[in-house]
Amino acid sequence: MATAAAASAAAGAYYVSQQSHVSNEVNLPPLIESRPAPPSREEMLKKLETTPKFDVLIIGGGAAGTGSAVDAATRGLNVALLERTDFAAGTSSKSTKMAHGGVRYLEKAFWQLSKSQLDLVIEALDERGSMLRTAPHLATVLPIMIPVYKLWQVPYFWVGTKVYDLFAGKQNLRSSYLLFPQAALAAAPQLDGTGLKAGLVYHDGSFNDSRFNATLAVTAVENGATVLNYVEVTQLLKEDGKVVGAVARDRETGKEYNVKATSVINATGPFSDIILDMDKDPQGKPPATPQPPKVVVPSAGVHIILPDYYCPKNLGILDAETSDGRVMFFLPWQGKVLAGTTDVPLEKIPENPTPTEADIQDILQELQHYIKFPVRREDVLSAWSGIRPLVRDPRVKSSSNGTENLVRNHLLFTSETGLTTISGGKWTTYRQMAEETIDEAVKVHNLTAKPTVTKQLILAGGENFDVTVAPRLSQKYHVDAELAEHLAANYGSRAPLILELFQKDQANQLPVALASKTAEATYENFAYPFTVAELKYSLKYEYTRTPIDFLCRRSRLAFLDSKAALKAVDGVVQVIGDEFNWDDAKRAEEKKKTEEFIKTFN
Repeated sequence: MATAAAASAAAGAYYVSQQSHVSNEVNLPPLIESRPAPPSREEMLKKLETTPKFDVLIIGGGAAGTGSAVDAATRGLNVALLERTDFAAGTSSKSTKMAHGGVRYLEKAFWQLSKSQLDLVIEALDERGSMLRTAPHLATVLPIMIPVYKLWQVPYFWVGTKVYDLFAGKQNLRSSYLLFPQAALAAAPQLDGTGLKAGLVYHDGSFNDSRFNATLAVTAVENGATVLNYVEVTQLLKEDGKVVGAVARDRETGKEYNVKATSVINATGPFSDIILDMDKDPQGKPPATPQPPKVVVPSAGVHIILPDYYCPKNLGILDAETSDGRVMFFLPWQGKVLAGTTDVPLEKIPENPTPTEADIQDILQELQHYIKFPVRREDVLSAWSGIRPLVRDPRVKSSSNGTENLVRNHLLFTSETGLTTISGGKWTTYRQMAEETIDEAVKVHNLTAKPTVTKQLILAGGENFDVTVAPRLSQKYHVDAELAEHLAANYGSRAPLILELFQKDQANQLPVALASKTAEATYENFAYPFTVAELKYSLKYEYTRTPIDFLCRRSRLAFLDSKAALKAVDGVVQVIGDEFNWDDAKRAEEKKKTEEFIKTFN
């Protein structure tokens, strides 16, 4: 009897367990295990060639350009976007990786009694919420602590963080709070506790900028846009003094295309002046001699990557009082610590800006003020420089070269030729910039378009995404938690597409560094989760064309560890070369080009 009762109870428990498990699965959004490939590059080029006239032609594939393509395509407009290199190849991959309102702008608004600064903060706080909502896999909430070493600053920063919460309104992520010294050191044991009075914790967003950019490009394509990287605009087409399109050259084949469009948008960021110089020429050609920038006011912002022990894993540090009055961040990002940024004025815009040793030392010295163990130069895993997008309104006349006519947010205007230019701004406000840009194009050219929907539009990979994706990946595909978390955080609900490749071929499970036939299986080659399957996914679904595209922008390996990225070059060249049928000469060329580029991150 007892045995039968025990068996009955066990069976009942098993039944309840099974019923509960089935019930939970029914309530979970499905994992995306298969998906048709998007249009190929060849199909996109054919569409570029055969379309008599696009509604909108966007020049530039950074945040503003791809964001505008998404906005226009989802309004029912026929859109083409052309990027001369790769999506996020410039400034859009070299940000501080923060979706934020800007606490320093709030401070300036208070002390300068500046409504424009306050409006900028409020707009950015609202858009921060949009980024977190529309790409929940790529943008997450990050608490940030301000260590306070002067007693009078404790109430000052406490009030500042509370006002920051207040202006976020409904978009406030979480309430800021005060930590007494012992609690602050428990949260951030790396900090030097000497003289520490308190820690103020507020919340902003952290995100993966170049993956966000590629996701915008993919989302635009999935909504009908023609989007092409490595296609360069060499001339603007003009009729009766108006811009009616552009001459575009495929940088892979050299073939040229005349692309007609009702509206042409210049979204080239730091290179806006190049297109504006074409706009000034009656034939739409660039000047024979490159001209100094007139709209863009370039300055270099340098960031470095350090090992994870320089910062808590889930808490950033804000240095609110650097030696030169700037704000500096030390943030957990992709399993490492991101530190920066500098602000160095430039006379011209370099094609590939590189950090100086002085810039790197500047960041390390500021970090040493807070860290109680030695901050070492040899701990720098990667360093890079990006161009800050500060712009000057060319329509405002000024008798000096000062900053009084600099635009503090973004600049949007349409010239007499009908060319619309969007420049400046920051990643957090990309969506608002895009909406205003397409509003301008619709208004100026009398286009028929639906209202914008991007405030609520879920981007590729965000569909059906929730916190259960990573554990469900581990359960279904029997992969470890670290890999599952990595894939969920970078590909969202589309992560299963990569793990399906694991099941098709064991070779796809290898780290990309081991894809080369001559690679040795060392511990270092397994230190990062970027696999052959991930590379093949990016080739099929994300328009990766070169090893640099993958190592720097689809994955972030070069940004996280330049030495590890160099070791992976041979494997990545082999996989891409096999996919695109490169001959030996082409493989050698890409290998050399990639290695030279990655060495600038050292």
